[in-house]
Amino acid sequence: MVTATSEKPRFWKRLAQNVVLSVVVFFFCAAAFELVLRLDGYGHLEIYEPDASLYWKLKPNQNCFTKIGHKPVHINSQGTRGKDFQEKKEASTLRVLCLGDSRTFGWGLSEEETYSGLLESSLQNQQDKFKKVEVINAGVNAWSYPQMLVYFRQAVTRYRPDFVILGEANLWTQFSENNSPEFVSKFMNRVRLKNILRRSAIYHFVVEVKLKDFYERNRTRFIPVDPSQDTLFKQQQKDDPEVVFRQAIERLCHAAQNQGVKPLLLYLPSFDEAQSTNSTSVLKAKQVVSEKLGIPLIDLTPEVRAKGKELYLEADPVHYNSLGNQLIARRIFETLASLNRQ
Repeated sequence: MVTATSEKPRFWKRLAQNVVLSVVVFFFCAAAFELVLRLDGYGHLEIYEPDASLYWKLKPNQNCFTKIGHKPVHINSQGTRGKDFQEKKEASTLRVLCLGDSRTFGWGLSEEETYSGLLESSLQNQQDKFKKVEVINAGVNAWSYPQMLVYFRQAVTRYRPDFVILGEANLWTQFSENNSPEFVSKFMNRVRLKNILRRSAIYHFVVEVKLKDFYERNRTRFIPVDPSQDTLFKQQQKDDPEVVFRQAIERLCHAAQNQGVKPLLLYLPSFDEAQSTNSTSVLKAKQVVSEKLGIPLIDLTPEVRAKGKELYLEADPVHYNSLGNQLIARRIFETLASLNRQ
């Protein structure tokens, strides 16, 4: 005769077995899904290093793929995109440093398709007194102008570029040198967490691709989406919306000139910005700095108005495609050629 007392151990034993079996099946299915997605190209995204002064920077020596388009990416030993180069510049080398955000990094593009890669090829084919040309793509996704200023101060004495090209940036002021150590430490922990997630193909596919709209709405858990969510923005720019951007751009240009580096300003409007009749805060800031310091400004607005969405990635009115990058590289090449003739 089976008693109620003897039934209890059997019940809990069967329950435990079912729970263990369910967990094993779940992890087996998750592992199989992860493997299938990795074979299909998901999960091999670039990884970032937390940095006390830059907040995040590209981890050196990694091979990965762009989130959009699955184009190959090589991050060299210096932590910039593209082939490796010697830190010390040879006397016969012409070196150009390109600073910017994802539009400079090459969102959805291979190295050869970025304007940095195209510019290097054009300069190498046309150079005469220089034996070698190096164009360093130091673009980092989501960087702000204050971050680029900090990076330039670190890089200028190491790389000794002849020219620095300042492209576009994310328009927040929060990632600057003005934050407390507590904020910096807290944010670096977020970078570490994001790196863990980015190593997962399931995360890449489900969250950043299939739930893209949800991801964009909630990505403020890692970084602010627009200046209105930047805690320093309203306080610093209440009276003059361009002042913070202008100051950061001007400081970088001054730092370049003081080191004997020739700066160039590059304005890459989004499709909507190019169609607008009003100038953006960044364009106004760059126009003021260009006139004040006598620095060339390359404005792509006329070309974008003429060609429209033909210059952008599909369904992406911000990032330029290979054709758009060819146009950017050509405009920069023409400006550099003009400066060299002077």
